[in-house]
Amino acid sequence: MEGIGRNIEKTTEELLNELETAENLDGFFEENQDELLKMGLSEYLNLLLKKYGLDKKTVFNRARMNDSNYGYEIFKNDRKHPSRDKLIRICIGFPLTVDETEKALVIAKLRPLYPRDMRDACILFALQRGYDVDQVNDLLFEKGEKTLE
Repeated sequence: MEGIGRNIEKTTEELLNELETAENLDGFFEENQDELLKMGLSEYLNLLLKKYGLDKKTVFNRARMNDSNYGYEIFKNDRKHPSRDKLIRICIGFPLTVDETEKALVIAKLRPLYPRDMRDACILFALQRGYDVDQVNDLLFEKGEKTLE
């Protein structure tokens, strides 16, 4: 996807190693310009709408978002910082892949899903299998974890 980093080929670990050994930050940025995130959340989500041929209303319905105004604000501008759960709901509403969901969380400056955390492991399991929001919440409830808000 244009603007996210055209040729993302390096792992995060490789970038961290390069950053650790870099003589200066400008050189690191110049060397890795195609590896860096270059767009905001609203731009990324709107690109995904085009990629999947969806409209916002469909995503919000699938995400079980009762307050679609909140969702529209997220899609409209980057000043609205969604909660982690709301963004995960939106990602499930598409439905996005695990990688696309992780990218959305990173762009929004939210904590990525962590497989060592039981709740996050449930969400990752569900994302990998294409669960809808109700199925994700059922799984979380069944495992004694907090459901998506």
